[in-house]
Amino acid sequence: MKIVAIDGSPHGEQGNTALLLERFVSGAIESGAEVERVAARTLHVEPCCSRMVCWYKTPGFCIHKDDMTDLVDRMAAADVWVLSTPVHLGGMTGLMMRLLERTVMLLSPMFEVHDGCTRHVVSPYMTEKSVVLISTCGYYEASAFESLVCQVKDMTRSHHRRFAGALLRPHGLALKFMQANGIDVRDVLGAAERAGAELVRAGAFSDETLRAVSRPLLSQEEFVRMMNSAFERRLGCRPGNTPGCV
Repeated sequence: MKIVAIDGSPHGEQGNTALLLERFVSGAIESGAEVERVAARTLHVEPCCSRMVCWYKTPGFCIHKDDMTDLVDRMAAADVWVLSTPVHLGGMTGLMMRLLERTVMLLSPMFEVHDGCTRHVVSPYMTEKSVVLISTCGYYEASAFESLVCQVKDMTRSHHRRFAGALLRPHGLALKFMQANGIDVRDVLGAAERAGAELVRAGAFSDETLRAVSRPLLSQEEFVRMMNSAFERRLGCRPGNTPGCV
């Protein structure tokens, strides 16, 4: 199995989502997968010009010559795309979106009906390939991932790939904070590693593993109290000027 794992966080390896991605990749490699990790923040990727030159004038080749030129070929050949992105405001990061928009060159302008929906025609070599989502967010509730999951599922359908599942870690800020302060979260990180192995061996994730990745770390009230206290120490609380300060 060939996997391209894309880290779409502006913080790269220092980000919260990277905690899960690192363990996931480790589990996949130990189970025999060949994994290429890509840090989107280190790449020079021009935005899609939307003139569709890659469809009409130079089919399959983008007008831009940048770091996406070679990466898109490796993505096309990969069995699995692992998309790792935090949720900052609703959906994926701008870094990840810019990169994925450039994969339009893998599609054809021609339409077909697939499972009752109109989709662009893709290469027959795309069949039996899949996409995995890994994400963390600062909000306590898992509902914060709804827009992102819909976004990734739609992109997956456009590429005629299979959505293999999502590792979602709500109140991800607490995960790193608790780890740094000696609070045991090894079960969460271990579940992310187990997920990588499950993908390689079974092509999917067990419900038990996904629940373990996203299990509550603390109560909602404790989370709000802990994070607000951390923000106050970092920013300085200025009653009357800082929203939420009393």
